[in-house]
Amino acid sequence: MKKTKQQGAPKRRTAAKLAEEELKIAAKILEWETGDIWGHVGVRLPEQDGVAVQMFRRPEEKGKDDWLVRFDYSLKKLSGVGSIPRESTIYTEIFKARPDVNAVVHSHAPMCIALSLAEKPLACVHMQSFRFGEGVPIYPRPIYILDEAEGADLARALDKASAIMIKGHGIVTVGKSIDEASMQALRMERAAKIQAIAHLLGFSGTDAAFLEELAASRKKLFAIRGETGPAYPSAEWRYYAYKIKKGERWTRGWT
Repeated sequence: MKKTKQQGAPKRRTAAKLAEEELKIAAKILEWETGDIWGHVGVRLPEQDGVAVQMFRRPEEKGKDDWLVRFDYSLKKLSGVGSIPRESTIYTEIFKARPDVNAVVHSHAPMCIALSLAEKPLACVHMQSFRFGEGVPIYPRPIYILDEAEGADLARALDKASAIMIKGHGIVTVGKSIDEASMQALRMERAAKIQAIAHLLGFSGTDAAFLEELAASRKKLFAIRGETGPAYPSAEWRYYAYKIKKGERWTRGWT
């Protein structure tokens, strides 16, 4: 017998609760890594129930520990602390355009912003930046994403990519999970630092031979492990989540 939406409600609530706990972890990791209190991370709620977004910063309301808000695709607030982010259409329009995406991060990662201003797309420059390939697209308009038209335009520019840089503004990363989208943002900023330093030392960019050799080595690595690709939850996610649980800090952005 097919379950009705009402019968499946407890399961959806459990899934939403787990996702919201992960949103809190993601916000803490990325706030610490990027030094950005104005970013946020969001997840598609089960059964098209809407979107939940966790701000990196805490709410101004006394006695509240986090700023997590839920809203529907018409930007009507459903529940939670604080107001809906002004750039909420980043989430709604990407989720509409990309059914394969369940989580989105928006952050103002400083070194990625620097590369966007120099019009140097973030690319695969080391092992952990393989997903960036020949370059992450740059959205050319230095704007806030404030309405449906701008959100839809950003989603079109993102297309099938896993990340995009907004010129002079920040980054947006996407993934099938909160873990994937968040670690994508973390790796973007780290790769941007490496790339920026390399450019100062004369680096002009990777070529096809570099990417082919790296891809072959990566394939060999996963074959040895008996895997086809990265696993989620990732080792990095578990590592930082454990540190947060223990109340420990780590070297901020590795610099």
